[in-house]
Parts: sequence; structure tokens; C-alpha cells
Amino acid sequence: MKTSKLKTKCIKIWLVFIYLLLFNGGFSQTKYFLYEEDSKEFIASSFTLNTHSLYKIKREVRLFNVMSKVQTFIGNKGIYNGQHDYNIMLFSILPDLDGSEDWYEINLDTVQSSMINFKNLEELHKKNTLSHFNNVVKQTTKYFNDYKVIVKKGSTYYASKYCLLQFYTVRNRPQAFTNVYGTINTQDSMHSVAQFGKIFKNAYPSLQFPLYRIGEDPLSFLDWSRDRREYLSKQITLPHHGTGYQFWTYVDWTQHDYNYDFERGIDRFIYVPEKGIIGGSFDFYFYHHRKKLPIKYTDFLNNIKEEKVMVAKEFD
Repeated sequence: MKTSKLKTKCIKIWLVFIYLLLFNGGFSQTKYFLYEEDSKEFIASSFTLNTHSLYKIKREVRLFNVMSKVQTFIGNKGIYNGQHDYNIMLFSILPDLDGSEDWYEINLDTVQSSMINFKNLEELHKKNTLSHFNNVVKQTTKYFNDYKVIVKKGSTYYASKYCLLQFYTVRNRPQAFTNVYGTINTQDSMHSVAQFGKIFKNAYPSLQFPLYRIGEDPLSFLDWSRDRREYLSKQITLPHHGTGYQFWTYVDWTQHDYNYDFERGIDRFIYVPEKGIIGGSFDFYFYHHRKKLPIKYTDFLNNIKEEKVMVAKEFD
């Protein structure tokens, strides 16, 4: 009798566990996006970053920009403002630091039910950039390994092992306008990390500047619905490529060491008009794997303070 009751209790606990997994997306299926350089649906650009300059290991990060030119409409009657802007969906392929290969061969036929197209990607963009008037501010706006890029080399398809997907809207207008989280505005006023750190300290003397809290307890000093945003830091002259714009992301560290703090995303980056994002940093990923790197805590902190980034070799 006791054995029967114990079995019944175990079954109930197991059913509750299954329910919680399903409710929280525990069995979520990885989605795949086929990246095509010559696509007629979107503007494509890809760049390779060498990690040695920032993290002192000889590996690569691949950036895949999926861009669309959009007409910006103002107001509830959709009045066109005469300006073309861009939406950017950025896939970042991060190196497998436990192995030597960052891609694995994949058969498209086996993942057809998990494939997404460009329109699906656009919908994700809208949901994560407040592009719908009834959207609410989300705690997480980026996806780590939930969506992966597939590329074709010769007749073979390869999927990325570690992939971060995030979204930007390019809206260039005077700094007096609001720039919500996920906005690239090349006309914004400029603030370096160091300058803003001083502004923060004057406003909150007893608090530590959120960007410098790397490795600290995962507490948030930001009002995420109002504070998170991308700041323009400086303009960069790129030989033969015009002007680049360097940004940094005002977002804090909120995860324990054993979790990827992927909402930080590409926390510093360089944007080039019509080409997309051509350089950046991924401190959340490499700090998570810091024991495998020949750099120290102070190096990570200095990279943040000095706004160091990796730049694609085409622009270096």
C-alpha cells in the first residue's frame, strides 16, 4: 500500500515537473534561418572579427547583418515622413571555446519544420524593438541559441553552434528625440562610457556604475523600462569606407557566473551606414569562459572603460 502511494506521489511530482517545463518553454525547439548573400528579400552583409585583439585568443566571431530598408510612418494615421530608415537583424556566431569548429554540417530536410523565413524574422524584430504601438517592454530582447544561422558552402549546409540574435532600428534624427532600447541614431549627442560613468556617479553617489559591475552580485541598478539604451560614443574615419559610428550599450550585469548574461548582447559596436554592424565586443560570452582565456579581470574591465572593440578585417 505504501509503495503504491509512493509511486502515485512520484508520478504527480513528475507531471508537475513536465508541466513547468512546458509552461516555461523548457522544450522549446531551435529555429533555423537560411542566410543568403544574394537574397532579393533583404540586404545582406557579413563580416569576420578576430578575437585576439580583445580576448587574446586566435579565434573568430562572424557577424551576419540581415537588413531591410523601411519607410518610417508617423502617427496613428500612418503619415509617411519621407525618410528611409533601416531595420537590422544581427546574427553573431561566437566561437566554440571547448572545441575547434564553430559550425556543424546539417541536412535541410531534417529541419524543414524548424525553419523560419525573412517575414518571421521581421515579426521577431517588431516584437523586440517596440515597433508595435501596443508592445510592452520586455526583460529579454535577445536570443541565444534559440535561433541559428545556416549557410551554404559549395553543396553543403552548415549551422552555427553558438548564435546570438538581436535587433536594431536605425532612426537618425536630432538627439532631442527619444531613443528607446535597440535604436541606432547617428545624430544623437555623444557620450563616452567614461563621461557617462561620471554623470551616473553624480546622480547616484552610493551606487557603482552598472557597466563596471562585471563579476559582482547580479543586482540591477537600472530602471529597465526607461534606462536601457544605446549611446553614440564617437565617429570613426574608415579608409575607403567613409564614416563609422561607435556605440555602447547602457545595460547592467544581472546573471550569476554560471549563466550567460546574453541580454548584454554586442555591448559595444561599430555601425556603418548601408553596411550594417562591422565590429563589436561580446564580454558576456568571453567573461563566462574567462578561465579558458589568457586575460585577467582587469583586462575585461579596461576593455569596457576604454571601449575596445574587434573590427572586421575589411575595415581594419
